[in-house]
Amino acid sequence: MRIVPAVTILITVAAGMLTLSAIYVIPEGQQAVITEFGRPIKAVTEAGPYWRIPFVHEINRMEKRLLPWDGAPQNMPTMDKRRIFIDVWARWRIIDPMKFYMVVGTVSNAQHRLDEIVDSAVRGVIAKNKLIDAVRTTDNPLVYESEELARDWSARRERVSTGRRQIEAEIKKIASEGLTDTYGMELVAVHIKRINYIQSVREKVYERMRSERMRIASLYESEAEEEKNKIIGQTRKELDAIEGEMEQRSTEIRGYADAKVIEIAAKAFGQSPDFYKFLRTLEAYKKTLTRGTRLVLTTDNEFLQLLHGSGDRSKK
Repeated sequence: MRIVPAVTILITVAAGMLTLSAIYVIPEGQQAVITEFGRPIKAVTEAGPYWRIPFVHEINRMEKRLLPWDGAPQNMPTMDKRRIFIDVWARWRIIDPMKFYMVVGTVSNAQHRLDEIVDSAVRGVIAKNKLIDAVRTTDNPLVYESEELARDWSARRERVSTGRRQIEAEIKKIASEGLTDTYGMELVAVHIKRINYIQSVREKVYERMRSERMRIASLYESEAEEEKNKIIGQTRKELDAIEGEMEQRSTEIRGYADAKVIEIAAKAFGQSPDFYKFLRTLEAYKKTLTRGTRLVLTTDNEFLQLLHGSGDRSKK
């Protein structure tokens, strides 16, 4: 009698476990392929709980959301014979899980397939376009830090005929051809992440950039020297004008002062001619009768009248 309840419990537990193993859940953002002894029989694309036959059906889950793809940089030439490294990234998803499972199998295998498909499309499209089209999207003028660079760019300007957006769209279109029908995948977006010259070309580009900057620096230096000379010349001109005006004013003041002295002296001498004659004679004596001077004159010479008069007064 005690064995019956135990068996009942075991049967109930086994039935419960069997029932639980028969239920599986597909969460949001996932889908699955159901296989029966390894043979795919059904695809489940909607989220929710489902039934299966335990130990017979196997659940192969896969993503329903966007998956990333990031290719390795590729060395390739453009239409204008410029070798570049181009790095591309993409986003893709599984839209036919049954075909994907049967043809590709796993996401890792899909990534390898995309390596070949996308890289081939990139190589073909880049080879048909110029480098400027892969670099720029529009032909709008660029803004440079100097007018010299802007003029130099205008002289060597390359026109954008296709543009980066159109190149990316063309790569996506070529890579998407047959992708859904063959692999059950959809390529949602393809974008160019980075473009760079190969090492030898980069060195030449950097050297040209340095030479351009040196040329512009030399131009600035010559313009600065020219401006300096203009400022110095203008300063010298203004200084000469100030000195000339000052000299003229000084001459006028001295002339006015000399005229005033002469006027005052003339008035003074006009009031006393004898005194004026006396002073003039003394000045003449001072200038001529210096130490070591010898004069041979007659005693009645007019130049010595003052001395004669002095002598006569002393005798008296």
